[in-house]
Amino acid sequence: MARPVDRLDRAIIQHLQQDGRMSSAEIARNLSVAERTVRARIDRLVADHVIRLVASIVPSTVGYAVTADVFLEVEAGRIQEVAEIIAEKPEVGYIGLTTGDRDISLQIHAQSVQELYDFVTNELGNIPAIVRTNTFIIPKIIKTHFDFVGPGMRIDDWADEHESGVEDDLTPSQPSVRGGRPRRDAERS
Repeated sequence: MARPVDRLDRAIIQHLQQDGRMSSAEIARNLSVAERTVRARIDRLVADHVIRLVASIVPSTVGYAVTADVFLEVEAGRIQEVAEIIAEKPEVGYIGLTTGDRDISLQIHAQSVQELYDFVTNELGNIPAIVRTNTFIIPKIIKTHFDFVGPGMRIDDWADEHESGVEDDLTPSQPSVRGGRPRRDAERS
């Protein structure tokens, strides 16, 4: 069952996607909410496995200039076994089980086309259960899974609704706090 992600959650996620090291205080200022609300939301998003806060290597910047998608046809009954063997290989950035005429999809990062060729022919080619490989070199990546936002999850969707006064019933408004006590409108002037 999917966990509901409200507008404030989506806005926090978008900020973290733009800069994973952005502080809760800065996110709170940008969204006009209390810092503790942001911290609590981030903690809950992590605990509920909605987001992961991790460092991600950009392969091309560390010498892995060649990226390829490889699709495998595997002997019946051995798909999971083969996928687990391949998942252990450090060149593999992604692996998934698929439907259709191929059984496994994986993405490989290599330093050169020759290294890619060697991996596909020698590493994958020596796994007996693999029947066929189909390799596609990816010369340009437009969007990665780290850029995924999801339909209706853009930050400006939340900002437009928030600024127009649309209340989010999952996000109670928090009083501003200064010196440990709520600030009243009369105290602001």
